[in-house]
Amino acid sequence: MTKNLLFDLGGVLIDLDVQRSLNAMHALTDGRHAVTQVTADGLLGGHDSELINLYQTGDITTDEFIGTILRACKKGTTRAEVEAAWFAMLLGIKEDKRTLLKRLKDKGYGIYILSNINELHVEWVLEHCPELQSADGLFFSNEIHLSKPDPRCYSHVLEHTGIRADETLYIDDLRPNIEAGLKAGFRCMHVTDDKWTETVAKELL
Repeated sequence: MTKNLLFDLGGVLIDLDVQRSLNAMHALTDGRHAVTQVTADGLLGGHDSELINLYQTGDITTDEFIGTILRACKKGTTRAEVEAAWFAMLLGIKEDKRTLLKRLKDKGYGIYILSNINELHVEWVLEHCPELQSADGLFFSNEIHLSKPDPRCYSHVLEHTGIRADETLYIDDLRPNIEAGLKAGFRCMHVTDDKWTETVAKELL
């Protein structure tokens, strides 16, 4: 029996267009240098980017992250321009997902978030996605110093919430994270498109 839902953010609740950030970052370089640390795979979870992996686990500061990128940018590039490029990928939560979260909450389900994320994106999310403030638990990789699919992420959630994995539906868009969630005992849903909202509503509401 499902009593709780554990959501990923980017690619599940929050729509992303990673190419927008890649394009914006590229525009800040002078053509001779590339922001090689900021790859498409990296933006989607740090699998191919040491810089982003360190940033999303809180092992480097925002100042260090921005400073590294600035060194690859053309002369005169500002911190504000780099931050704007970094935020460009975030498109927010669609209305149907906002409605789904509210209906699930009103129905009495526990709502939890487990996201590979970074300090700047956390600030954006908390400002632009106020419905997440009503979640029963927010677990951000940069704050717990662990990133999915590390099994310790899932143990951390269970230990700090008291919920049971077998009573929790975990929803993520990355296969390695889903596989780790299954090993941790969660019921899992692998998101490949936005139709997952219809499935959840049909099964739980």
